[in-house]
Amino acid sequence: MNILTRYILREFTKMFIIALLAFLMIYVVVDFFERIDNFVEAGAGSRYMLVYIFFKLPLILEQMLPVAVLLATLVALGLLARSNEIVAMKTSGISPLRLTTPLLICGLVISVLSLMNSELVVPYTNRRVNSIWRNHVEKESPEFSHKYEALWYRGKDIIYNIRSFDDVSNTLFGVVVNQFDPDFRVKQRIHARRAIWENGHWLFLDGTIKQMQRDGGYTVSTFSEKVFPLSETPDDFRKGGNPSDEMSFTELRRYAQKVENEGYSARRYWVDMHIKLAFPCISFIMILIGASLALWKEKGRGVAAGIGIGFVIIALYLVTLELTRTLGYSGVLPPIIAGWSSNILFAMVGAYLLLCAHR
Repeated sequence: MNILTRYILREFTKMFIIALLAFLMIYVVVDFFERIDNFVEAGAGSRYMLVYIFFKLPLILEQMLPVAVLLATLVALGLLARSNEIVAMKTSGISPLRLTTPLLICGLVISVLSLMNSELVVPYTNRRVNSIWRNHVEKESPEFSHKYEALWYRGKDIIYNIRSFDDVSNTLFGVVVNQFDPDFRVKQRIHARRAIWENGHWLFLDGTIKQMQRDGGYTVSTFSEKVFPLSETPDDFRKGGNPSDEMSFTELRRYAQKVENEGYSARRYWVDMHIKLAFPCISFIMILIGASLALWKEKGRGVAAGIGIGFVIIALYLVTLELTRTLGYSGVLPPIIAGWSSNILFAMVGAYLLLCAHR
């Protein structure tokens, strides 16, 4: 790493840390004063509020990274341009692409780290945040949170009718399982007082089995305990599944495939899956745009103008992302286009601006 690369990265890193800490602090303060009334009215202690904010930090970090990297790029290179350092670099034969390469590599690293945070940390912390809000602010009772009534569930060649499901003990109560042959005739029907998930399988208790014979008739037998090789797990019976913000990319993909296999539309989950993968990449694109804008005019636009331009770009990106997300949910755009079109559009703008700066 030569002196110029270290110098550019040092200036960018200083501005990035300052911007990221500032935005994190602003977000936390605003969120605190917005939520504190809810916690006080619900009688939840300050401890729950602090835990709520602590577990929300990874999500805040993920959302603030693109803003911080864009403003850090604009301000750092803007200061260099104002002091004529960029002019000196260009007159020395250093191209704009050479100037921006260290920043682009840094942006790529930040995007990878953001993706790891989104995949490994945010789903867990979002579950904790939502759990604190539901249980200690909205005061949902354990029965409401963990017990589901009158469930119908359709799997592959199988339909479940369940009187109630307790997802704490992973127990089905009053369960009827209908298994079908390729002609959609019931080949086996299981009635049981309850079924418990143990060691990776369902243990049915106190029930009867009605099974089709080769001649088309049925035989009926009873049992006190019996294990059935069913592919469904307790996660399949949790009402509505997990919210998208509580699932990682791989969990979203697996859940979307399962919903489609059951014959339902999984368009919303496919869109959310692609956005979950695309959003961390925007940090790299924002550095591309920021560096291109800062180098477009050798004298720059000043720090204040750079900050204003940065907020406009972020606002345009968020509006575009929400528009394509909505179009994806409604089926106007394919999920992959809805998830990635904002990134592709802004990456093209950044590449064009960099080419203009190179001329």
